[in-house]
Amino acid sequence: MSRFNIGSGLFAMLLTLVSAHSNATSFDCTKAASFAEKSICTDSALSRLDEQMNSEYVRALDAAPNKAQVRQDQRDWLRLRDNCKTASCLTASMTDRLSVLLRTKVDHPSKAPTSVAATRVDQSETNVISKAATSPMVPAAVKPAATRSAADDHQAILNLKIGLFVMAMLLLVCIYLHRRGTITIYQDYTDALWTTLTPILGIGAYFVASAWLEVPRNYSIIAACVLGGLMSLQVLIQTYRSNSIWFFLLSLFAKVILLTFYFLMMALLLCGGARTKSEARRRRGWAVLATTVFVFLSGWMCRNRQFSSIDDYIAGRA
Repeated sequence: MSRFNIGSGLFAMLLTLVSAHSNATSFDCTKAASFAEKSICTDSALSRLDEQMNSEYVRALDAAPNKAQVRQDQRDWLRLRDNCKTASCLTASMTDRLSVLLRTKVDHPSKAPTSVAATRVDQSETNVISKAATSPMVPAAVKPAATRSAADDHQAILNLKIGLFVMAMLLLVCIYLHRRGTITIYQDYTDALWTTLTPILGIGAYFVASAWLEVPRNYSIIAACVLGGLMSLQVLIQTYRSNSIWFFLLSLFAKVILLTFYFLMMALLLCGGARTKSEARRRRGWAVLATTVFVFLSGWMCRNRQFSSIDDYIAGRA
């Protein structure tokens, strides 16, 4: 009888030790380092919750179309879990994560029906293709979509070239009328400088507010639009003052096209992507040359080749 009691006591002690040291499913308890991992290894309830959560994670990963996103979400949650310093915080965190995994499994059902449906669709398409190949009524040669795409790209590039050529011809006409004194493209150096800096300062204001001052993106866009809009309004007013109502739009067109050509050329030279260092130096050299020509041409198109004060320019006394 005493031996039976001793055996029962040893068996109960063994069960107690086994229940006191639970195992974790998602990691090795011998390598547990954080409070969360140690708690999962010692608490049977947390160990069962970890086992259930690991099973749901595997199912959600198998069902999700974007597996990389599921893995990233799991890594982010593990960092949050390791911040817990109490058992209640750890339980709440694991419960919330389990709920998220369950919702993920519901949102993305098993891939097996999709695979069957895709197999049926592939078989149907194969049958249709085989019938079309054997039917004498269907022509053998079909124009591929890639050919149509290449033709569309070629047509778009051709239209762009035609548009740029027409704008260049109109710009030459405006320069000719400016030299004759019919229109005034730039009143003086201040007018040319103000017009050129309008888009540059607008874009620069956005990057300064967004990247340097860390202003939200929407407010940065608003600030850039306000600055660019105010400067553009002054350009419109000055262009109208320097020309009659009939040549106002023609002079404004010349300013816009000249700036467009310059910025387009700079974008092609600096953002084209040089493969070698020599090519990069050559592109920078062409960019410097283009800037020099642009500055010289802008100064040459000024009616009065001098700078006026900003006050006189804004007030229209230039």
